[in-house]
Amino acid sequence: MFVETRWWADLPGAHCDDGFATLAVVVACCGAATSLDALEYDWPCGFARFGIAIWNPEHAWFSDEEMTAIGNALGHPVQQVRAHI
Repeated sequence: MFVETRWWADLPGAHCDDGFATLAVVVACCGAATSLDALEYDWPCGFARFGIAIWNPEHAWFSDEEMTAIGNALGHPVQQVRAHI
């Protein structure tokens, strides 16, 4: 099942009052009830309460070793999600 990019882009506005109190949604493509974290995404993305933004990095992706070091420093495994803004 594929959802339209426009539907996805409208989600933040639809949840501006509740701040995504839950990830439960009804997808527009077929009306099925699901959770945003249960959808299958084609690109790396994530849901978090904490983020680190690095502007204009010298390289596009951190290596596995760098990701492990960052996760160890934070005390929790991390995932990188690249945003082109």
